[in-house]
Amino acid sequence: MEEDNGVILSVVITPTQEKSTFLLVLDAKTFEELSRAEVPVNIPYGFHGVFNSNQ
Repeated sequence: MEEDNGVILSVVITPTQEKSTFLLVLDAKTFEELSRAEVPVNIPYGFHGVFNSNQ
């Protein structure tokens, strides 16, 4: 088994778009998108992983 076998899960939140929250599933070796699933709930912003283009 190779070290990068598996998937990467990431919650993606884009506040400027409708239907903006989804779970992104990537292949850990190639970073190709395998799937995405819309999340029907509001997920609050956390400290980590927040990008603000105004700074």
